[in-house]
Amino acid sequence: MSRRQVAGRLSGFTISVIIVTLVGIVSMPVLIDALGKATWGNLFVIQSVAQFGGIVVSFGWGATGAASVASMTADERTGFYRSSLRIRAVLYVMTFPVVLIILLALLGGGMWLESVLGAVVYLLPSVGAAWYFIGTGSASRLIRFDTLPIVGGAVLGIIGAVVTGELWVYLVGQGLGYLVGVSSSALVILRGAPAGPAPVPWRDALMAQRHAVLATLTSSLYVTLPIVAVQIFLPVATPVYGLAQQLFRYASVAFQPVQQFFQSWVPERGADIAARCRSATWAAAGIATLGGIAIAVLSPFVSLLLSSFQIQVPFSLSIPLGVAFIGIGTAAVVGYACLVVLGRVSALAVSTLVGALVGAPLILLFAALGSLPMVAWSVAVSELCVAGYQLLVLRRALAERRMPA
Repeated sequence: MSRRQVAGRLSGFTISVIIVTLVGIVSMPVLIDALGKATWGNLFVIQSVAQFGGIVVSFGWGATGAASVASMTADERTGFYRSSLRIRAVLYVMTFPVVLIILLALLGGGMWLESVLGAVVYLLPSVGAAWYFIGTGSASRLIRFDTLPIVGGAVLGIIGAVVTGELWVYLVGQGLGYLVGVSSSALVILRGAPAGPAPVPWRDALMAQRHAVLATLTSSLYVTLPIVAVQIFLPVATPVYGLAQQLFRYASVAFQPVQQFFQSWVPERGADIAARCRSATWAAAGIATLGGIAIAVLSPFVSLLLSSFQIQVPFSLSIPLGVAFIGIGTAAVVGYACLVVLGRVSALAVSTLVGALVGAPLILLFAALGSLPMVAWSVAVSELCVAGYQLLVLRRALAERRMPA
């Protein structure tokens, strides 16, 4: 792949992330003004619960599907996608009532319409094909058939919320965008595609994805634990830690194009996989280190600007979260670009379990002791353990490839 091709693919993925991020940032104050803080808070609850349910619907394809697709032939790719779509559609139907029950329990029967719409809408992205476009290196298709419909739905929903002041109107607009994205993606992938081999049996397909979905569920659980623990034990510190975590998330979103590029580049057919794994690892570690330094140095100043000078993230928080970013950025590429193509998907689940076993007790302990900086350092230790374990597995896997049969 030439430098021009590399730049084109990376810039395409970057544009997609920038568009979605900008719309998300701009929509936040607009929706708060249109809906009110309380209703906006309910929207956040709906999104969080449904997106966690979406992990079950996507069942690991969103995490490992891109790297898997990148190493397949054209016929294998469409067959792989068709099988996943069939299974995820059924999982969507099965997961919906569970998410709805949880939302009704949290929000009450007075928000039954918003709960129903929220469950329908925010489970839809898990049936989408973003990971397929990433795996095939099709940044333009990702933008046209996934990003733009989602953004269009969000804009439609925001306009509706501003005009009516109703949350359900926003959800309808957002849902239309997701529906168009999911439908158009499926049509463009499967249109004219050969029937391919017989669908993979349910049991075999789910078993093949078990490590990926376990890794995603485990990481999602311990990533949300710090803010929950702070809210329970240090409620007065929730705003400052919440803002620090939000900045951390923005940095993670900014890193996504790097991860997406390597997910499609490392496993390309005919490539020297071992050499590309090494290059991707060094590049990811370097870029993640630069990002970590930026988080550590800039968070105290950026936090003041975003909060109208009401909240400042101290260096005692920004430094450990910067260290944590080095771990999470490195693991994002080593795990989901390199280990997947090397057949070490089980290491993803084990690494997140190691991170949870190390980090979760420390997070709870230091939150109970009232030490906010040590909570952040616990997150850093957890993420470094995940990255460290994956690096060890990668080194062992590459060494085995060099050994004669």
